[in-house]
Amino acid sequence: MSITTVRVENVTVTYNGKVALYRAKLELKSGSIIGLVGMNGSGKSTLFKVIMGFVPHKEGYILIKEMPIKKAQKQNLVAYIPQSEDIDWDFPISVQDVVMMGRYGYMNLLRIPSSDDWKATAESLSRTNMSEFKYRHIGELSGGQKKRVFMARALAQRAEIVLLDEPFAGVDIQTEKAMIELLLELRNMGHTILISIHDLPSISTFCDDVVFINRSILAYGPTRRVFTEENIALAFEGMIPTKEIVNGK
Repeated sequence: MSITTVRVENVTVTYNGKVALYRAKLELKSGSIIGLVGMNGSGKSTLFKVIMGFVPHKEGYILIKEMPIKKAQKQNLVAYIPQSEDIDWDFPISVQDVVMMGRYGYMNLLRIPSSDDWKATAESLSRTNMSEFKYRHIGELSGGQKKRVFMARALAQRAEIVLLDEPFAGVDIQTEKAMIELLLELRNMGHTILISIHDLPSISTFCDDVVFINRSILAYGPTRRVFTEENIALAFEGMIPTKEIVNGK
């Protein structure tokens, strides 16, 4: 039976006096892929960052497996794959080193990798088909390859909860398909996966649940029940043809 792994309860986030997220309420279940849907500026990235503890919340609370965020982070429970524009691609670091960063939470203060760390890194590179690029500078990779590297980092961390902010942006169809297959594999292993998506017609093909957001959580639940014309119109303020999307066109 699925259990609640992330609980967001009436959380409000403000930036410079402006409300970015208002009284958001959400529960994420284990063994599920949850699609996060909303316009640019609707609060998707803010939701990811507040769950990670990167930005403070003005009111409400967040529990990860019934623990405060800091305690959950110390147990390496949550992995985060940010948007590409949030990453400094000129930083002098190799693919292997990026993936090894997923193991930092298991290392001592000197961050000297153990045999388990090297093994986890190698396995994660292999699962994402990036082993041959392990010595390559991260900035030399294609958009799809970069996404796979950060997916490998999340795998190396062995987190139970994975947050992905627009992972399919700028990738080819083959890379997107491979990433979805990997996400489905993780889902079947009991992981919780929250993923923001712009390609709405694909949601019904692999997302168990869907969350609609527009500065607050408008609706969430099973895709078959919540992914409706009415909720799409509500989230996007009538800007897109909803009937075609719901019908998978």
